[in-house]
Amino acid sequence: MRRTRSFAVLLMLALTLVGAPRAHAAQKPSVVDAMLREEVLARHALEREAHIDRNVDLLLSLMADDFVMIDEGEVRKPTRDEQKKRFTAYFGAVRFRKWDDVAPPAVRVSADGTLATVIVKKEVVIDLADAAPEAKPQRTVFAWMETWEKRKGRWMLVAVCSTRAPDAG
Repeated sequence: MRRTRSFAVLLMLALTLVGAPRAHAAQKPSVVDAMLREEVLARHALEREAHIDRNVDLLLSLMADDFVMIDEGEVRKPTRDEQKKRFTAYFGAVRFRKWDDVAPPAVRVSADGTLATVIVKKEVVIDLADAAPEAKPQRTVFAWMETWEKRKGRWMLVAVCSTRAPDAG
């Protein structure tokens, strides 16, 4: 009897922490919310690492097969092969000085813990691989939004929407 009651209490506690939807937006984030945000931020950091290291395989491992890219006024759904070709060419043509968030990203995780958005202002500074040593680096500032979906226990990048700031210099 005592064992059954202890199990019931533990089960209720686990369901409260993991499965309970949030009552309203003003509610304090739970420990689970904080853990989910940290998981998403870790994936976001790997995305940066993939760019800085020009690691196409790492970047592709973060992306869902049905990834959507929104930029330059277009909505694209590139295949994995198209993404691989695009990033192989891009990473071969540039050297990153920066691929950094200008400020800490705003991260929001859905109440059920399966969908997250990361909104951030991003600064990218590159040197072209074939540029003269004295060439000035190229700098671009983006308003950036990522959508992550938890699939089979793993956060996958399902969409990126980016806009370039005018005259980033």
